[in-house]
Amino acid sequence: MRFAAVCRFAMVSFPQLLLAVANVHAAEPNLDALATCRESWLDWKDDQARNAKFVESLRANYTYQQDRGGFLVPKTPRSVLGLPVARVYPESAGMAVGFSVQVNSGFEASRKAVEKTLGKPLKCDDKSDEMFSCERELGQKKTVFVMAEDKSSKSALIGCFYFYEK
Repeated sequence: MRFAAVCRFAMVSFPQLLLAVANVHAAEPNLDALATCRESWLDWKDDQARNAKFVESLRANYTYQQDRGGFLVPKTPRSVLGLPVARVYPESAGMAVGFSVQVNSGFEASRKAVEKTLGKPLKCDDKSDEMFSCERELGQKKTVFVMAEDKSSKSALIGCFYFYEK
C-alpha cells in the first residue's frame, strides 16, 4: 500500500518538478544564442519585462567585478558552446557594443565551436599584430567574432557585436 502511494505521489510531483526546472532555465539568458548573434539584446532591450528577466538572471547567476574592468563572473560553472565561461560582458564586445563571453578555451577550439554552431566558416584576419581574430557578418548589426591575444592563449573572447563605438 505504501509503495502505491509513493508511486502516485511521484507521478503527480515529477511533472510539476520538470515544469519548475524548465521555467527556471527558460528565464536564464541563452548565452550560446547571445554570443553567436542568434539572439540579440539589441532587438529586445526596450522590452522591459524581458530585460528585467535577463538582468535578474544575470544577477542570480553571476557576480559583477567592476573593480577589475566591469564584467560578470559565474557563481557556478557555466558553459558557452560547450566551453567553460570565465567572464561575461553583457553590453560590450571589445571596443564594440554587443555581447561577449570570455571562455577558458584556446583560440582554435573556440573558433571551431562557433563555426560548428553557425554551420559556416568564419573569416580570419591573420595580419593583425595585436591579436588573432575571426568574424562572420550575419546581418545588419550582427557580426559574430572570436578573438584571442595569440593562438597559444588559453582563453578566447566569443561574441556578437552590433556596432563599433566611435
